[in-house]
Amino acid sequence: MMADADVFPHNLAASSPLIVGDLLYVSTGNGVDEGHANIPSPLAPSLMAFNKKTGEPVWEDASASRNTLHGTWSNATYANVKNRPQIIFPAGNGWVYSMDPLTGEHLWQFDANPKDAVWRLGGSGTRNYLVAAGVVAGDTVYFAVGQDPEHGEAPGHFYAVDVGGSGDVTGKELWRRGGKDFNRTIASSVVYEGIVYAADLSGFLYAFDAKTGQEYWKHDNFAAIWGSPIVADGKVYLGDEDGDLAILATGKTMKVLNEINMGSSIYTTPNVQDGVLYVLTRNRLVAIKTGAKSEPVKAGAHVVSTSPID
Repeated sequence: MMADADVFPHNLAASSPLIVGDLLYVSTGNGVDEGHANIPSPLAPSLMAFNKKTGEPVWEDASASRNTLHGTWSNATYANVKNRPQIIFPAGNGWVYSMDPLTGEHLWQFDANPKDAVWRLGGSGTRNYLVAAGVVAGDTVYFAVGQDPEHGEAPGHFYAVDVGGSGDVTGKELWRRGGKDFNRTIASSVVYEGIVYAADLSGFLYAFDAKTGQEYWKHDNFAAIWGSPIVADGKVYLGDEDGDLAILATGKTMKVLNEINMGSSIYTTPNVQDGVLYVLTRNRLVAIKTGAKSEPVKAGAHVVSTSPID
């Protein structure tokens, strides 16, 4: 992408690819230079679609590039609601774009920095951009603004937006939380049984009503949160910079089930597969399963036995 599309990635391209049908979608990382005052490639694409079999470019979009605030790192998300497929891309200029998967034509766009915000957001100026991927549940996409974690904590916004809109839908969100109610984040949310679980960089995990945005509860992890929460077996799992893995019950009432210190910072999202919980810390990959027996460390892997995690 650097050689053929003139992309200038700031802090490299840090997103994951998305595959839908025969197309592969990639966020390019295009952004500012080391001085943070100039965009070396303002016409380069922020999102590209490739043929997954040949690698040939199919379409590209540079809508956000000229006004990128720092970098372009969010994952694209696919949605198909009422036979209307779309790629939803939270961009580095603070806008969210919905595009036709085959052509890149814009379906709708949303400015995630509200005009009625009267406070400064800290870090780089008065606009936040988007690092976390959007999450689609039903006919709604949930997303939140943030910045590079090195910019520190500051107010942000969390949005619920109908994916069925057209044109500029700025200000037409279903609901939003912001200001003192939600700080900026780089973590995606998870939706389970009508409740949105979302975390911010300041170390709070929130439970919101998916339809109304009502806050049911807020849990303080007392450490910065980079990774996203997940839900498995009726529980919410979330790691933090202190290396603590918090385990909470899902539902409208907050209930902390356990907290396990993994010995090193957790900057990633836990994962569950076939009854095994995988947690990647700063220096170790840990697999946890009820009833497992300890084994010697082999080739950098580590299996730990543990009491039941519920």
